[in-house]
Amino acid sequence: MVRHRRVEDILKTMEIETPEEKLVKCPLCGLQVPESRLETCFICSQQYCEYCSKLDFGRTFCGVRCRGVFFWGDGDQDEKDY
Repeated sequence: MVRHRRVEDILKTMEIETPEEKLVKCPLCGLQVPESRLETCFICSQQYCEYCSKLDFGRTFCGVRCRGVFFWGDGDQDEKDY
């Protein structure tokens, strides 16, 4: 809870790029963030805010699971996969 209060204080001081820009709820953490601040995970297509993002390998991910899939892959292909 303390983390969310701190993030909300940061968001209150953050400038919105345009006055018409609306705030949306982050699907992962539920914080209200400017719509332009939402990113889309290139592994699973989940949207997330910059506070939920996991940075590794020079990329941002929606979570540790997608970060692991990027590094380790999703397994070897067997004959039964074809």
